[in-house]
Formats: sequence, C-alpha cells, structure tokens
Amino acid sequence: MKSITNKLVSVSTAIALLAMTTGLPQAISAPKPTSIQIIPTFTSVALVDDQLIATGTASATINGRTITVPISAPIDITAPQVGDCPVLDLMLGPINLNLLGLVVQTSPICLTITATPDGGLLGDLLCQLGTLLNQGSTISEALATFTPSDQETILNGINDILNGALANLYQAVLNTITDVNRHRTCAILHLEIGPLDLTLLGLNVVLDNCAAGAVTVDIRGVTGRGNLLGNLLCGLLDGGVITIGETLQDIIDQMLE
Repeated sequence: MKSITNKLVSVSTAIALLAMTTGLPQAISAPKPTSIQIIPTFTSVALVDDQLIATGTASATINGRTITVPISAPIDITAPQVGDCPVLDLMLGPINLNLLGLVVQTSPICLTITATPDGGLLGDLLCQLGTLLNQGSTISEALATFTPSDQETILNGINDILNGALANLYQAVLNTITDVNRHRTCAILHLEIGPLDLTLLGLNVVLDNCAAGAVTVDIRGVTGRGNLLGNLLCGLLDGGVITIGETLQDIIDQMLE
C-alpha cells in the first residue's frame, strides 16, 4: 500500500513539474501589451473660475510600459435661441500634445447639441441649462440653480458626449503628407473628418471645426532619443508604408505591427 501511495505521489509530482516546465517558456515568451491612444480620453469636466475645463490623458503602452500624457482644454458653451429648447454649442479648444515624439494638433472642435425636450434626463437638463444661458446667466450661475446630483449629471454627460465625439477622430482620413526633414521632424500628416451628424446619449450632435468645416488632425513625427513613437512613425514614412487615404486608425495599427 505504501509503494502504491509513493508511486501516486511521484506521478503527481512529475505531472506538476511537467506543467511548470512546459508553461515556463510560454510565460517568458508571452508578448507584452502594446497600444497607442493619441486621441485623449477625458475623465472629467469641472467648473474652474467660471470656465468649464475638460481634463484627461493620452497614452501609449510599449512592451508593457505605459506612458501617459495629461491634457486639459477649455470648453465654451453658448446657447443660440432655437425653438423651445435652445441648442447648446460646445467649443473645445485645440488639442496639442506630444506623446513620445508623436506630436498631435487638432483644429478647434465644436459640438452642436440638439437636446429634445422630454427625450431623457440629460436632454431635459441641457435644455434647462441652455434656457438659463439664453437669459444671460453665466455658466456658474446657471449650474448653481441645479441640485448637486443634477450638476453631476450635466457635467458627466458633457464629458461622455466629448469622448463619444472624439472617438470618431480615429476615422479621420489622411489627405496630405508634407516632408519637413528639419529640426528632427520628418513629416506632417494632415487628416480630416466631418462635419459629422452623430447620436450620442440620445442627443443629436454635429461635430465640426467651429466653422462648419472638417475637423483637422495634424501629426508630426519627431525623432530623437526617447521619442519611440516619433522614430517609429518616421521609419514607416521613409519606407513608404503609410499612404494617402488611410485613416488615423489604419496608421496606428501599422505602428503596432
């Protein structure tokens, strides 16, 4: 009986060792995550000195190491008198960021929001906000008339609308590539998208450049020590891998290959 028990223990030990040794090379060779998010994700919208400020981050994960760049942008809100429920015009200041040598600049970004009365809580609250702004209230005065819960709903709703709209920028199309080759900058990629008609959170949203035109995204590749993404983009451009007509997402996918 003892010998049988010993054999069972030996077999169990051998199986455990086999599992450990066969799994070890896989664990060592498993690729580390890599991703690039150059369009910022906003995490909050807050009132600062009578000005709405959106704050968020852009990030890149290279072989498991994540680099995060904070970003903030002012939001201007106006409410032209249109129908029973004023339309809210949100203007986000141009985005400027440098992520590991990948320099991104956008045009101003405007969202024209049509909030349908009785179309949902957020729509009703935005209608009330627009009415107060039309009556001459500042954004601080207008928000102060709402309960803390409703204020949170409005600010979180604006944040979600911004993120939903900005996510569409990954479909911006590359129109031109301008050779630079100076100051360590290899080229400028010019992409455009829109104007777009979107439905976000039950609201009708028009995305444009604040002049009824396309939103533009300009990307520069800057080479140098530590500029991993800039070096990578310039290498792809030198190799003719990136071509006119591709989307921003196509370009990012090629950088991840």
